[in-house]
Amino acid sequence: MKKLFFIVILSIPFILCSQELPVYKATRYDTADIKGYYFLTSTQGLIILDKDINVIYFKPGKLFFDFTMQENGLMVYETSDNIYFMDSTFHVVDSFTTKNNIELDPHDRLILPDGNLLLLGCEKVKINLLKYPDIVKNFKYDSLNITFPVIQEQNKKHNVVFEWHGKEHFKITDADSLIVKPFDVHSNALALDDDGNILLSSKNLNEITKINRKTGAIIWRMGGKRNEFKFINCPVPFYGQHDIKKLPNGHYTLFDNGDSPIPHNARAMEFELDEINKNATLVWSYETDANAYGRGSVQRLNNGSTLIGLGRHRGGDDCFEVVSPSGKKILHVNGLFAYRVKNYSVLPFQLHRPVISCFDSAGVNYLDAGAGYRSYKWSTGDSTRIIKVQKAGDYFVFTPYGDAGYISSEKFNVADMLMPCNLRPSANRNKNKDR
Repeated sequence: MKKLFFIVILSIPFILCSQELPVYKATRYDTADIKGYYFLTSTQGLIILDKDINVIYFKPGKLFFDFTMQENGLMVYETSDNIYFMDSTFHVVDSFTTKNNIELDPHDRLILPDGNLLLLGCEKVKINLLKYPDIVKNFKYDSLNITFPVIQEQNKKHNVVFEWHGKEHFKITDADSLIVKPFDVHSNALALDDDGNILLSSKNLNEITKINRKTGAIIWRMGGKRNEFKFINCPVPFYGQHDIKKLPNGHYTLFDNGDSPIPHNARAMEFELDEINKNATLVWSYETDANAYGRGSVQRLNNGSTLIGLGRHRGGDDCFEVVSPSGKKILHVNGLFAYRVKNYSVLPFQLHRPVISCFDSAGVNYLDAGAGYRSYKWSTGDSTRIIKVQKAGDYFVFTPYGDAGYISSEKFNVADMLMPCNLRPSANRNKNKDR
């Protein structure tokens, strides 16, 4: 296949609710393999990108975490206090938070096949360091408050039906010595294994833990100081990992941040596990350009390519990449600082996007975003429904959508100022129904 290379820079100069969408770059190497919709949270808010890597939905806010879509069509995002569910009109229809005086940990949550919800929480436990002479020598005090994870399962009525406490299973000595300083086990991902049991990623233990969902007992521990597996084809272990997932082929993926005593670049990794003989064979990996001290995700796409959320790099602004099974870059985006990135090939609902039309009035050409919206935010900086065509190029407009969010029109291209209304949309402007 012929290699394509070009840069798309999107800059939205207007301000939405005092939050400005950042400038970012998308480098596309093979447009045929860039498909679907990308859900992510940046430091500015919730964002959905289309297959052309244009923003089609934006909800301003600085304290959002993971943004995903569920199989039932509901979208989910998190703040530091609550997990919110939005319907197809982007209105919040339900919310959850942890109970029993457990603090919500917004790193992750998981919708189970029966409709129940797994929530990640945390609790602080005071530890007497005098019991650990190898640790207490690094501090000027005799005790520490250590944050341990809690997993709660709640049913649709928000009742707790299962609760697991990390303080009953993890010890301060399980962490690498340099990791003790944050005083936090820092669990950051939940997943469900094929047998219905829970997979938990804990960054500061460098560990993936499999937990019996019925009894709460630990089934196995992979990585870190309490590792039970023999690693094959993997001379350097993962450190500070995020986003454990189970693939349909039975393998497991994770994002290795690489921020460790053995410095190495961050990696997307795929393991085949022999849970009986405790062998973990690295069957595929992709090394990024730098290590990452936080965030990151890995998603295997339907066409075999892999979407990699690149985490947070020191001194860098890489956001995500799509790579082929052989490791060739298909897409690279930087400038958004996403916590995680998720791709969906289609949306199970219709987006009602504003449609731009063009008309001539006394020899002057105008663009009309349509009636019925509370406000208009054009790429030109204008805030009226109708604007004058000033020059050739792409025009688009954002209008309010859902709860405090905004949706964009498709780009409208003015190719010839001599005949500005004889124009064609950049991408099917008259089709509101999602592809």
